[in-house]
Amino acid sequence: MQNSEELKWALLIASLAMLTMAFCMISFVMYYQKRRFEEEKKINDIEKNYNRLLLDTALNSEETERRRIAQDLHDDIGTMLSLTKLSLNQLNKLVSKIGDDKQDLIMKKSQSLVEETILHVRRITRDLVPTTLERFGLMEAIEEFINKLEEDNNLVISFHSNTEEFPRQGQKLELTLYRIMQELVNNAIKHASCSKIDISLEVDDQFIGLRVTDNGVGFDPEKIKENNLAGLGLLGIESRLSIVNGTMQYERPSSGGSSAFAQIPVMPIPENKPEPLHPFRRERVNI
Repeated sequence: MQNSEELKWALLIASLAMLTMAFCMISFVMYYQKRRFEEEKKINDIEKNYNRLLLDTALNSEETERRRIAQDLHDDIGTMLSLTKLSLNQLNKLVSKIGDDKQDLIMKKSQSLVEETILHVRRITRDLVPTTLERFGLMEAIEEFINKLEEDNNLVISFHSNTEEFPRQGQKLELTLYRIMQELVNNAIKHASCSKIDISLEVDDQFIGLRVTDNGVGFDPEKIKENNLAGLGLLGIESRLSIVNGTMQYERPSSGGSSAFAQIPVMPIPENKPEPLHPFRRERVNI
């Protein structure tokens, strides 16, 4: 009888020991899996932040190079063209005194070509560095961009916002929205064969939304992604949005054409925001 009781106790103790060991093993495996998951998540976050930093650095380098080229165009090429214009004006006075119609015609044609070249240099400089964006804000920069396009193209471009005065945002966010708008509109002009483009800008306490809609031939973004046919323009838009935690949605309106909607979280503006660097001067200026 006593041996039977001892055997029961021994079996009970052995069972408890086995259960304890099993519990410890399961706890260890769960702890190990949790630590491994946390480490993988940490590594993924580091890789994501590193890739975002690389993209940010690349885009910053691109904008810096744009500024350098714009400044060289303005300071060097622009100055040389202005001097050439002055020289032609002086030469034109001498030709006018001679009274040779053929020489006078050649001179006027040369002056016209120089004037046209100066206008092209100014346009390229403004496209490289949107000074209106830095000075006056996003709405004014978009309106200026539209006015320049309507002068050179048979297009009807409309722009509206849900607020009369769009609040100033951080420099990076405003530049991102402007470059995305610029790329979407240029894509519509080049590929959509459209006659009308509508741009809308919406802002609330959390998000800023930019929508560009055209009445062109439209496209299927899913097929483009599946077939890896996305061009540098669309890839550039995705890269810019990834830096500011933005998203992009492409739609095909029932009326035809295409619509692209970019949404970006509102970023707080630093209190001690540095003054913008004027693209045509080395020193900082007050605006």
